[in-house]
Amino acid sequence: MKLLCITGGSAGLGAALVSLYQAQGWQVCEFSRSGQLAGHISVDLAADNAANLIDAHFSRLASQTWEEVLLINNAGMLSPLAPVATLSDEAIATNLNVNFNAAIRIIAAFIRHFGDLPARKTVLQVSSGAAIRGYGSWSLYCASKAGLEHFIRALAVEQSTMTHPVSCINFDPGVMDTAMQAEIRSRTAEEFPDVGRFIARKEQGLLRPPADVAAAIARLVASEIQGGERYSVDAV
Repeated sequence: MKLLCITGGSAGLGAALVSLYQAQGWQVCEFSRSGQLAGHISVDLAADNAANLIDAHFSRLASQTWEEVLLINNAGMLSPLAPVATLSDEAIATNLNVNFNAAIRIIAAFIRHFGDLPARKTVLQVSSGAAIRGYGSWSLYCASKAGLEHFIRALAVEQSTMTHPVSCINFDPGVMDTAMQAEIRSRTAEEFPDVGRFIARKEQGLLRPPADVAAAIARLVASEIQGGERYSVDAV
């Protein structure tokens, strides 16, 4: 019995991962607002109670016997895509709740419930080039991705001393053909000065299909990975 828990599996890379792992016979629990595939559990990650709801599901699942358990933290939002001076407190709070606060609380809940399980266990945080490079108008997204990468590195140090450690890694999926990319291309140069480069990537056919990135993640998870490392789709 193998279990995948994934956030943000309603579309794009998340949906591709759900389909791939289900086809391989894994049980999948997918947490998002609008997922349509089997295993979907409706959760609004911007809500204060989101992590508590997922914690309850982890508690139930951890009482079962598993050969392998995988958490892929994939959920994320780019909006508000705008200069810092124009951001409202509400918009800042919503973005950080989804991209950072909920992500850490969900990973912490996973460790609490599955940490002592004597099985292969992995936490994969879907990162971004924005974790290591600043983009104007992406301040919240960049900050969240950078913070989560360092969180994963610190968590990997903790886990290295555990009897049944969880392998915790970051993964950069590169630039994919997703709704987030479409959102970026829809912005004006005033909203996002670098928009022309993203439009050119689409026109030049440089965006990876999500299914290809999902397959790369599956290969990586099945391999011998090093906790705390940052992996890239280009190297898998």
